[in-house]
Order: sequence, then structure tokens, then C-alpha cells
Amino acid sequence: MVSKKPERILIVDDEADIAAILKLHLEDSGYITTWAGNGQVALQLLKEGGFSLVLMDVKMPGPSGVEVLNQIQEAGLDVAVIMMTAHGSEDLVVECMMSGAVDYISKPFLLDDMLQRVDRGIANRQMLLSKKRLEQEKEEFFFMLSHDLKNPITAVVGSIDIMREGRLGPVNSEQAEYLQSAIDSCNEVVAMIDNMLDIQRFEAGMMPVTLRPHCLAEIATAAVERFSKAAEHVGIELSLDTDGDRTDVAIDRSLMGRVLANLLVNAMKFTPEGGKIQVSCRCVRNSAAHDLRIPVYVLPPPGFLKGRCFVRIAVKDTGSGIPLEDLDHIFERYTQSQNAIDRERGGAGLGLAFCKMAVESFSGIIWAESGAGIGSEFVMLLPCHLAT
Repeated sequence: MVSKKPERILIVDDEADIAAILKLHLEDSGYITTWAGNGQVALQLLKEGGFSLVLMDVKMPGPSGVEVLNQIQEAGLDVAVIMMTAHGSEDLVVECMMSGAVDYISKPFLLDDMLQRVDRGIANRQMLLSKKRLEQEKEEFFFMLSHDLKNPITAVVGSIDIMREGRLGPVNSEQAEYLQSAIDSCNEVVAMIDNMLDIQRFEAGMMPVTLRPHCLAEIATAAVERFSKAAEHVGIELSLDTDGDRTDVAIDRSLMGRVLANLLVNAMKFTPEGGKIQVSCRCVRNSAAHDLRIPVYVLPPPGFLKGRCFVRIAVKDTGSGIPLEDLDHIFERYTQSQNAIDRERGGAGLGLAFCKMAVESFSGIIWAESGAGIGSEFVMLLPCHLAT
């Protein structure tokens, strides 16, 4: 059995007798302690590392406890801090707690209470360290997915495509269809991985978003052209409806293309043979902008509804639809409709979460209008670019 290494505690107090009492009782409880008589010495010791917790007096000559706490936070030092204060300076302690201290002890203190607070502070630090390690492991796992899974899948797609094209020998139409189905499944897995990675980047504030004015009608046209053959292959009518307006919106063209691709893939997945999918793109100006039916669960950016010019782009299908009770949370991660047919058709519940994050990065909003059995329409509303 591996013995647990004792935790190190730094006592920062200019009163030697109080520090001696603290040292005695903490060491009797199994801790290793070091004493610093002022804030400057404490900072030097903390920069050397190895301490789990600091017991620090609020008022000291030289740098005060508050100043030392602020420097600990600014330096990002990995240590829990408990402030020690005489009665009457509770307001100062509240300031310390807001600045990052985990607790405080009033002087004169009860030894049992002091030990309980120290134990709790160290346990809290250990919990935070464990959470940080899990977050790091999760991040490493996501990037492992990007490299160690996507690369082999790409190689599989390439090999199947060579077979499908008949380069390795004759392939009949039925075999070609099965091979194409395998390629589509692999591409779906790659899209799921991309969505998961990008959701992680959005949440970490690391997603590169380059906003430039673009014509949404052009992007919608390109998306429809890209998916027209796939729709035709499964017997679905895919069409585009625009009003000819060339008003620009500030978006990241690549991300917007992926948003439309996700919505079209979803629409094709849930629309039966003989059904219809329509992509529409229209400019909405002046009073008409206030007549839009924006659901109450959608939270627009501040000042959004004061705008007088928007571009509305939507993907509408004649598929199985979404129950009304599911509409307010289908854009959450790993959420799927309760519709049994939809669950059977699979999906990780990541595509719509990615769409929401991407649209919000353009200062826009997205929502769904639907009902079970009547098809669905996913609507995006984006503010017109200021220059237009």
C-alpha cells in the first residue's frame, strides 16, 4: 500500500506566538508546516511551489494579506487560501472571499474549528485538481479523436471509393450502392467527430471564427447544389427559394456552410422517399422584422430585436416532425427527439448543438418550428451587415 504524502501548509502571520500554536496543532494532525513572518517571504516560498494551503493573516506589515492574495491569484498559483482575521474585519474577509479565498478563520480561533476548515480547504483543492485533470484528459481525448480516429476513417473511405469506382475490378450497380452506403456512414462518423470537437472549442473559447460580410443566398445556393444528387438518389425533392436580395450578413463562410450541411443531412435523414426539402433565404426589413414568430425560449443577443434588417434562412422538410414538447431543448448536446422513429434513425445529438453555437457566434438566433407528423422547419435569423 502506497502511503499518502503529507500536505504542506504555509502559515503567514507576523505574530510568532500565533504561528507557533498553529504549527503545533497542524503538525499534530499530520500536516507539514512552514512559517512566513510577512507577505514578501510568503510569496517567495509560494513561487517555489509544493504548498497545498495557505493560512494567512489579513493585516500584516508590508504587503497585507489581501495584497498577497491578489498576487497569488494573478500569478495563477495552485494553492488554497484561508484568511485569518480579528473580530471586526469581516467586511475585509468578504472582499478576500470574492478575490479567491476559500474560507476564513476568526481570531481568537477554536482549534477544532480551525482544523475542520483546514481539512475542508485541502479537500476542496484536491477536488478542483481532480476536476482539472479530468478536463485535461477530456481535451486530450477529443484531440485523440481528431487524429487517431479521423485519419483511419479517411483511409477507409478512400479505399472503398477506389472499389466503388471499379478500379480494382468490375462492380455492379447493387455492389456500388452498398459501397456508397459504407462511404456515407463513414462520412457521418467524421461529421460527428468534427461537431464534438468544435463544440468543445466553442465552450473553451478557442473556436476560430472569422466574420466577414457574405451573401447568404449564394451560400444557400452552393449548399443546395452540393446535396442535390444525394437527395435525388433517395427520392427527395430538394429546392431553393430566394427573393433575389443580395443583402450581406457578417458570418464565417466555412462555419455557415457546415451549419447548412448539418441541417440538410438531418432533413434528408428524417424525410421519407417522395418527400420535399426546401431551403429558403429572404431579407426581412423594417416592421416585418417585428412580426417574426420567435419562440419565447430563444434568447436573442442584447439589442437584437431593435434591429430593422435581418436575413432569414431556413431549411424546411416534410419529414416525421418533432413533438412540440421537444422544441425548446433539441439544440442541447446529446439531446434527441422523443419521437421513436427519430431515435431509430440514430444520431449523437451533436449537430444541432453545433449549429446553435455557430449561429450565435454570428450574433444570430436559431429555432425550430414543427409538430409530430407535419415536418420541421429550422429557422435562422441573422442581422444584416452594417454596410448594407
